Amino acid sequence: MESLSTLFRRYYIFNKRLFKKPSFLIILLLVPMLIFSLNIVSANEDSGIMTIALAKEDNEDPLATEIVDSLRKSRSLIRFIPCETINEASTLVEKGKADAAWIFPEKMQEKIDKFTDLIHGRNAFVKLIEKESNVFMLLAHEKLTSVLYPYCSFSLYKDFVRDNIIALDILSDAELQEYYHAIEAEGADIFQFSYLDSNESAENRLTDYLLTPLRGLMSALIMLGGFAVAMFYMQDEANKKFDWIKSGKRFPFAIGYHMTAVLNMGIIVLIALFVTNMNVSLARELISMALYIIITVGFCMAVRLICRDIRIFGAVIPALLIGMIALSPVFFDIKNLPFLQYLLPTYYYLNSIYNINFLYSMILYAVLIYGFDYLMYRIKTR
Repeated sequence: MESLSTLFRRYYIFNKRLFKKPSFLIILLLVPMLIFSLNIVSANEDSGIMTIALAKEDNEDPLATEIVDSLRKSRSLIRFIPCETINEASTLVEKGKADAAWIFPEKMQEKIDKFTDLIHGRNAFVKLIEKESNVFMLLAHEKLTSVLYPYCSFSLYKDFVRDNIIALDILSDAELQEYYHAIEAEGADIFQFSYLDSNESAENRLTDYLLTPLRGLMSALIMLGGFAVAMFYMQDEANKKFDWIKSGKRFPFAIGYHMTAVLNMGIIVLIALFVTNMNVSLARELISMALYIIITVGFCMAVRLICRDIRIFGAVIPALLIGMIALSPVFFDIKNLPFLQYLLPTYYYLNSIYNINFLYSMILYAVLIYGFDYLMYRIKTR
């Protein structure tokens, strides 16, 4: 068993070699560059999965103004553009600069009261101009309904009180509204969100849709770093730089060689996750990343041992990275290709963040992948 000082010395030597490789430095820099670029785009108000133009028939209407302001200030996957006129809003839709336009009427409170008095399509009070109907448009409809619901609810409440409780008929609408809000029947109190393997409540916060795949992309960069160091190993091996190492120690030496680069990448990604507030608990992050580093090294070594030729290895790297991003839950979660997904370290890592069962799967994966690596190594050196 090598002493701890020997391991640290080798780690230092391996790092000196790695940091002399411009390609590895570029891969390291890709992590902060990715975060910086996505944060710039995310901070831009123009980001959103769809764009809705907002307009009012009467710009002085207080209720319409209140609703438009609440939509503009809400955190949403929808981008809202306020317009001065109805023509401006409809023109944006015609030119393809907006997916839809929502037109709020004059005397909006009267229109809401008329609608709640007789709920019928002919009493609809918001005009929607849409380019097409799709899933995202249905999402936008839900957003509009959630914003309008409190006003319709109060109108129904007000009508009921006026018609059925004569003693309260002397109260003004403003006084009735105070009674209405005093009930505090918030729908959010009905639900408690938690992860499958945790009794703790999950934070119900909206993450920008551009930052959501950030963890998945950074896990792919860690894998890219592993592939890069595997290619460096193949170059050094071809140049006979490892001939001084006894054959019995060549396999653990190779693990340490690969581990150095992947560990560096993992540390940078961990820091990035905490900086961008994309992290979960510290313990879960550390355990998941440690296991991911271990199985990434095993996977990269397996691909290297299978390919053998550096040209073949270089050719398969893009396909493997694209496959990992597509089959792992980076942008979306595919459920019907489990046999391919079970081969990919990224799949286990991204799922392990919220499901503890995948931590156990990563341990099993590590045993299997290193057993395969050792078998391939013995076949190669026989």
